[in-house]
Amino acid sequence: MKKIACFINDNSFLERLTDFCSAERFVLINYKEDKCELDVSVIVFITDCFDTVKGFREDIPLCFIGKRGDLPEGVLAVDEGFDHVQLRYLVDAVCHNGSLENSIASVRPVSIAKTFSVSNDIFNVERIVYILTKEFIYFLDFSSLEKIRIGLAEMITNAIEHGNLSISGDQKLDATEGGTYYSLIEERLKDEKYKGKKVTFTYYIDDSEVKISIEDQGRGFKVDDIPDPTMQEGLFKLHGRGILITRMYFDDVVYNEVGNKVELVKRF
Repeated sequence: MKKIACFINDNSFLERLTDFCSAERFVLINYKEDKCELDVSVIVFITDCFDTVKGFREDIPLCFIGKRGDLPEGVLAVDEGFDHVQLRYLVDAVCHNGSLENSIASVRPVSIAKTFSVSNDIFNVERIVYILTKEFIYFLDFSSLEKIRIGLAEMITNAIEHGNLSISGDQKLDATEGGTYYSLIEERLKDEKYKGKKVTFTYYIDDSEVKISIEDQGRGFKVDDIPDPTMQEGLFKLHGRGILITRMYFDDVVYNEVGNKVELVKRF
């Protein structure tokens, strides 16, 4: 289980941090009371004591609570009015090497609608998904967001791989078994026919649901033609599993008639 360590003087800060860790299922290590060895499972060290900041070890991200002042380079900060959502935003950014933008407890979005253009950077799908969904943290806890990100990673990979790069499931299987999968990807990424194609990612989110559409510029496919990966004939197929995984985490997964656009809905 992931851990958050702290050295907190203000009891109200400590109480809020304790409540956050309990709600989000993190282990909280109170370094002020128990100076145990900090290991790689510690996501971030949070303190309201400026002296603790000085000379702190560089391998664990450090966050200071309070007036920012002249903090050393690389030290994160949250204001004294921090709440659960602000801490979520902090931890999510730390976990994905993201940037901690200006976030204060007194300002919260009611809804967000955005559209992104995504290039065929198939080797950085996890990073792409984080960037696309980092503001979801205002509406979802970590467990729920993690499941949504798993489904989106599958769908974006499909959109790039099978859609824009036009790699069929059988071609992927043959290349994977033959050890030429990465060569096949690199070849398609250099091909003028495929390399300029984009994936369009659109979402709307509020406190009741998130609606997402993912559209590629490929030829599409017939969803009904994909073998059920849970049936005997589909057990050794590499394609179809992403759709199955996504259906586990979303309430609605609906493709258009062409098969190059999928609409995803998750209700909270």
